[in-house]
Amino acid sequence: MLLDQFGRPMQAVPAAELLERQAVASLGSVRQIQSGHPADGLNPVKLAAILREAETGDATAYLELAEQMEEKDLHYGAVLGVRKRAIRSLVLHVDPGDDSAAAGELAEMTRTTLNSTAIRTSLIDMMDAIGKSYSVCEIIWEREGKGLRIADLDHVLPGWFEFDRENGKHLYLRDNAGPQPLRPDSYVIHLAKAKSGLPIRGGLARLAAWAYMFKNFTVKDWAIFLEAYGHPLRLGKYDSTATPADRQTLLRAVRQIGVDMAAIIPKTMDVAVVNGATTGAEKLYEGNARWWDEQISKGVLGQVATTDAIAGGHAVGKIHENVRDDIRDADAEQLAATLQRDIAGALRRVCFAAHHRVALPNVYFAPKESVDPRLLLELAKESGNLGIRIATADIYRAFAISKPDADEEVLEVKKPEPVPVAASPAPVPAAPETERQAASRLSDTRARDSIDALVDQLIAEGDMQRAAEADLGPLIEAIRRAADMDEVRDVLAAFADRDPSALVDLLTRSTFAARLAGEVGATIKD
Repeated sequence: MLLDQFGRPMQAVPAAELLERQAVASLGSVRQIQSGHPADGLNPVKLAAILREAETGDATAYLELAEQMEEKDLHYGAVLGVRKRAIRSLVLHVDPGDDSAAAGELAEMTRTTLNSTAIRTSLIDMMDAIGKSYSVCEIIWEREGKGLRIADLDHVLPGWFEFDRENGKHLYLRDNAGPQPLRPDSYVIHLAKAKSGLPIRGGLARLAAWAYMFKNFTVKDWAIFLEAYGHPLRLGKYDSTATPADRQTLLRAVRQIGVDMAAIIPKTMDVAVVNGATTGAEKLYEGNARWWDEQISKGVLGQVATTDAIAGGHAVGKIHENVRDDIRDADAEQLAATLQRDIAGALRRVCFAAHHRVALPNVYFAPKESVDPRLLLELAKESGNLGIRIATADIYRAFAISKPDADEEVLEVKKPEPVPVAASPAPVPAAPETERQAASRLSDTRARDSIDALVDQLIAEGDMQRAAEADLGPLIEAIRRAADMDEVRDVLAAFADRDPSALVDLLTRSTFAARLAGEVGATIKD
């Protein structure tokens, strides 16, 4: 039985029907490209009502608010854009589900589809779910030979859909005739879960809405304050005999002093300019707005060091960058599951109808391979000693340089010229060797040559090996059975108290024989 992305049974769709669009706007339809602007005049009562309506099934105002938040709040739009585009730093991989030929063919078809320019640019549309909790892209099928292929993905406005009002999980297409089921193999539906619960409550816009509203209040008050901050007060004075017309004349005069820097008044009136006092209150608005920006950064990116100037330097920034990488990897894992289900699954059902049991390919994102050029250079220097072969292409790639052509001019490092060495003085003739010195040198040479020959003979005949095994074998076995270092010390102490071993006796007698043979000029024979 075939199931859709919500676990509901579905039927195969004819190819001719797949070629037709389902989610399109039309005159008189509930699916319109115009939208409301609920962020205008937003207050706590209005925001609470919008969020409550989204929970009960009508998320239109909430989705419109989420769109406006990205447009009106530069900081929220920036950090949300960073999180959406973080997956661009990852490499998309598609591996066959098993070793069958059909699985390999499906994996290659999926890989070709996902790596096409049209689909790669649509990933940002799928990541729109991070803010709004879900995103929908309609699959554009086109004929290729006798079959079909995925040509493109078209992002559909999220307000054209609604969740089932009974379970809050199944998604339907809004229509004048009521909610319509989504046609199978026609949509890529990505649900981004910032937290557990109903899908509509999993978007970051719901998390940031209150911060957006309070920050908006602060910015408005700040703008009003700045209109008068630092401006001197123009104070007009009139006497008790002034008529209403005189008062209006005086009022226009003080206003003109602030705008035109010129005015005329009757001689009987007086204008005083009082300089404004600076008390530091202006810092309250900036501090409050900055504090809300930091809260939004924490909610969207999990940290503030990569977006806001905070104390801590490079070390804190590196830690916070790792936090953002963890969030990126979690987003990529959710997106890979969506691509495997809705892209690879649709290709299997449409293009492999006769092999509907073919294994789905494994779709995943992985960081780009990188290497520290300095470490690679050190490894290249030691590669000969370590027995490692390094391709020159890897060196060029690590340092981001191209391999020069045969006719290109290349940089050459000149070797330093050798420093001339002063001629050494002529050797002084050695004193004539006495008869005793010659005899002593001959004796040492004979003794040394005889001992070397003895060692070679003992090794060749195996006497050395047998003596060592007989004498050291029990010692090695006793040390191996020792439970701790104290027992090892006891074993060594007991071994030191033993009588001269067979190995020592063999070496003593053989060395004496070798020296004796050397003294008399004899040779050791087999």
